[in-house]
Amino acid sequence: MKVIIQDASVLIDMADCDLLDAWFGLGFDLRTTTLVWREVNRKNQKIKLKRFVDEGRFGIEAVGAQALTEIVQLQALLSSRVTIEDVSALYFAGKLESILLTGDKRLRQHAEERGIETHGLLWVFDILLARGALLPGVAADRLEKLIERGTSRLPLHECELRIKKWRR
Repeated sequence: MKVIIQDASVLIDMADCDLLDAWFGLGFDLRTTTLVWREVNRKNQKIKLKRFVDEGRFGIEAVGAQALTEIVQLQALLSSRVTIEDVSALYFAGKLESILLTGDKRLRQHAEERGIETHGLLWVFDILLARGALLPGVAADRLEKLIERGTSRLPLHECELRIKKWRR
């Protein structure tokens, strides 16, 4: 089973548009890092996610002293500004040869430069629909909810195309 490392932006968006039950129900080996976990700071989001940690369906990779040193070194090598939290996700995605799930364009570029498979939230929607974990109309409603919130970094045109397709 493929490991998927997730950054905070994707976790927050999934919590806010009620995708967590469907996503964690697919059986992927889902993880994040302790640094990213600290970034999820709104209480309602953390509570929603903590249930999956407690059930053993969401792992949190500990960032020890050695890993932190390597993460800081990796961050110094990157040409653009990327947070230490995001670099920790990049680091573990490389170390575990996993997929990186992120909504951050710069982080995605750095991952792809290193040969790390990357995807974003729209891919999550696509997977949920393909596996029958979400109905098209429900997916359209939840994506619209996320867009209306105005804090997501999703490409609006791609979102509109999917919503239109799912409403047919």
